Amino acid sequence: MRCVLVALAALLVSGVAQAQARVVDDFETGLGDEWRGAAGRGDIQLTEYSGNHSLRLRRNAWAARVVPLDGRGDVRVSVSFAALDLEGDDACLLEVSVDGEIWQELGRIGPGQDDGLTMHRVGGALAHPPSGDWVAVRLRAAGNTLNDTCWADDLRVDARPAELELGLQIPAGEGPLGQPLSSQAFARPDGARSPLEPVSGRLIIPFLGRVDGFRVHRDEFGYESEAGIFSLPPLEIVLVGEDDDLIPVRRGPLEGEHPHWEWIVEPGRAWQTPDGAIRAVLPVALQERNANCVHTGWLSFDPNGGSGAQSAVLVMGAETCAYFQFDLWTRLPVSFEPGPDPSADLIRDRRQAEIANRAPRQAIATLQDRFADVDLAAFGSPLEVSPEAMTVYGLLAEGELFAGGCETRFGTDPYCDTLPLPSYSLAKSMVAAVALMRLEQLYPGARTALIADHVPACSSARWQGVTFEHALDMATGLYTSADYNQDEDAPSLWAFMSQTTHEDRIEAACSLHPRRAAPGERWVYHTTDTYILGTALQALWRNRSGQADADFHDDLLVPLWREVGLSPLADRTRRTYDAERQPVSGWGLTLHFDDIMRLAAYLNGPRAADRLDPGMLAAALQRDAADRGLPAGGDTQRYQNGFWAWNAGPALGCTGDAWIPAMSGYGGITVALIPNGHVYAYVSDGRQFAWRRAAQQSNALEPFCEVRP
Repeated sequence: MRCVLVALAALLVSGVAQAQARVVDDFETGLGDEWRGAAGRGDIQLTEYSGNHSLRLRRNAWAARVVPLDGRGDVRVSVSFAALDLEGDDACLLEVSVDGEIWQELGRIGPGQDDGLTMHRVGGALAHPPSGDWVAVRLRAAGNTLNDTCWADDLRVDARPAELELGLQIPAGEGPLGQPLSSQAFARPDGARSPLEPVSGRLIIPFLGRVDGFRVHRDEFGYESEAGIFSLPPLEIVLVGEDDDLIPVRRGPLEGEHPHWEWIVEPGRAWQTPDGAIRAVLPVALQERNANCVHTGWLSFDPNGGSGAQSAVLVMGAETCAYFQFDLWTRLPVSFEPGPDPSADLIRDRRQAEIANRAPRQAIATLQDRFADVDLAAFGSPLEVSPEAMTVYGLLAEGELFAGGCETRFGTDPYCDTLPLPSYSLAKSMVAAVALMRLEQLYPGARTALIADHVPACSSARWQGVTFEHALDMATGLYTSADYNQDEDAPSLWAFMSQTTHEDRIEAACSLHPRRAAPGERWVYHTTDTYILGTALQALWRNRSGQADADFHDDLLVPLWREVGLSPLADRTRRTYDAERQPVSGWGLTLHFDDIMRLAAYLNGPRAADRLDPGMLAAALQRDAADRGLPAGGDTQRYQNGFWAWNAGPALGCTGDAWIPAMSGYGGITVALIPNGHVYAYVSDGRQFAWRRAAQQSNALEPFCEVRP
């Protein structure tokens, strides 16, 4: 075998163009030459289940492939295994080798993890970085009978190059920025003095046609070739200072004419440098126009440079975006016009309230101070979510937030508290579900109102009998395929998402699928259903309020966010780009991690029933054993009133069922509302949705089910 692997490695790394730092293989395009040209033995076959392909290995079969590396560095490998009929010492193994002879085990599953369906994530980092230009990966079934079966899927190999020599100081000068900088270059130094006067004024950045440098790590849709993708939109933002705080007057995505990006500017800091100058830093983001991807970084400028042309430095090295990932660094022209703003006192007061309302936040490691026996590795586990895909994670317990993550490719983000995060489909729960529960409490019967009576584009016969709650449950009876996620992954969904006007979007949503079942009979996941529901909610609210321009998001939800104490970032949502300004409902919020955790805790606690219909809320949170909702992609999953639920009982070894309600977002976002009052959440972009280990630890800390001995 070694000869085959070494020969193949030599072929693959013979040219620089073949080198790669990341491999993702989900076997959806078949068993490629990388596997067939390497080595393997035994019963190896591609199989399909519910439209998903995986690599099946029986008895003692194994398959290997070689991954070329672009220079030395840390290498992490992970894979998802499912298994059947394992007993004794049987196992499914993930192994790696740097020479084709000695193999290092990085992960395994065994008996008790072999229900033939559940995928278990395993993996880790090589003990020592490879000295050569390749690494071999082997997937192996270690069984002794023909029925011992392993299925492998979603293999990931990430080779992180040796650490760059990142600058710790922002370089002076006017020339191009030659390389990215460490995150610590943008952090307020310990002992730094506040400015003698708070920094307040108007920051102006003109359109920048091309940045100094960028490096693409992932590009699934060929964005890099699109015109203007690495240009920057203009920015004009008013800043209000208080001590060393730097507070933007406008929060959330700033719409403009740029075809790709919208700025997000969050509160930053200003301080005196040792030479007496003032350094101002703002955490900023580029959010994809008409979408939810967020790319984050830091902008540094000199507020005493005057209103004339001067330069600032922008570095971006992180994102929450599954399909487009890049680093960006550049100098860019700016001007700063000092001066007060008439709303300054209001902005300062709201900023103080925002900070005061936050849950007390500590590093995840301090959870051991509260619970001595806690297994910290269970939270944000690299065996469930790849570390390179993780943005932030944490556990909210007893009113305190224990958080980890906030790592970028250039170091830990010094502005983690104000890191903007996309909601994606968390909004289906936070916006569509909460709004309908609020309307049902205000106007009983709203949940049974008919879509066809409130959405003219959905007035055809196929929509007759479909209620608001059917749409919230994704049980309209209208679908093209009942197979899991087939409709959501179809090109027609992307055509709907790309529309920018409400008229075009609602016409696409209402006409997309035929009637195939009675309403309420079958669950089929559709973002279009939630958009249709949002349109119906807008119509019903305008009718009930008597105001033609009433807005259910601003009138019903934002006051609730203020009551809960969320940040101003949460006030805005994605809308259509026309006069209608329809909230998109099923995606589009931008939030801080604290916003996510505390809103989840509010919904999971007793106060929410004062504002939301208690019956709908109880059903959504699995507090009504007679109303679990419809099966959603498997026997252990349900979907009810805009919330997912997982029966964790079998996985945790409980003596009975243990349903945990959850919110979920595209790319790898999970918010679990655990019955013991904990909230566990992570925001990631590696398309991984595993959290069994965290649920087990939460149950160990404060039991919510009786575990079998």
